[in-house]
Amino acid sequence: MKILARFAIFIAVLAWAWDVKATTAHVVVPGEQIGRLAAIYAVSAEEIVAANPSIALPLEPGDSVLIPEAATTEAPPSAPPAATPVPIAAPVRTERSVAGVIQIPAAQGIRYNGRWVPPGETSAWAMDCSNTARWIVRETRGIELPRTASSQYEWLKKNKRLWRVRPNAAALRKRLKPGDLLFWEHTYRPVRKPPVTHVMVYLGTDAQGRMLMAGSQGSRGVDTYTFDPAAKMGSYPFFLWFRRDGRFVAYGRP
Repeated sequence: MKILARFAIFIAVLAWAWDVKATTAHVVVPGEQIGRLAAIYAVSAEEIVAANPSIALPLEPGDSVLIPEAATTEAPPSAPPAATPVPIAAPVRTERSVAGVIQIPAAQGIRYNGRWVPPGETSAWAMDCSNTARWIVRETRGIELPRTASSQYEWLKKNKRLWRVRPNAAALRKRLKPGDLLFWEHTYRPVRKPPVTHVMVYLGTDAQGRMLMAGSQGSRGVDTYTFDPAAKMGSYPFFLWFRRDGRFVAYGRP
């Protein structure tokens, strides 16, 4: 019996030691947010948030963040990784997470193409549709997307994460997930191929069942909008009095 009791005590102490070492403290430096830390430590952003229930976003330099150690494979580099399209093995964030991120610039009334310095950056971004999508995906997924809507479309297509679809709201409601990128063609006269000219980020549905998206467009600029895949989005003249309407054509999953 004494041997069993001692063995039980040993197991309890071992379990306690394991829990103590389950996380490691990371001191935030300029330029780092949850998505960047997830990329550095090869854990999901959700795991970092779960390990820091009282964390305040956006992160500030000097903040101490607990990083789950179970999935850590190597020590973090001395500098943030290069801003290149690198997919991170993390699940799509929830609607609430994406909605929370878009509210950071939306609360400041950033207009379409308005200048804004994202938390952790040293220079202003032009918050058009593609830069806003870039920022949302970086903060929620730890992925750096290309700069333009058409290059984001091409990058997802190359990685087999893009689907051309019809603007069928009922079908899309079943297929889309929060965090998906939504793409339109011909919202204005395209200057490059493919003729993808607009991108937004899918949020999910609200209490009334309406599909929602986040991004930057129109007079409201950076904000949350209702997503109606069948509605036209912009237009331009292409021959005499004929106009070409912008239309929703595809979605992608970073």
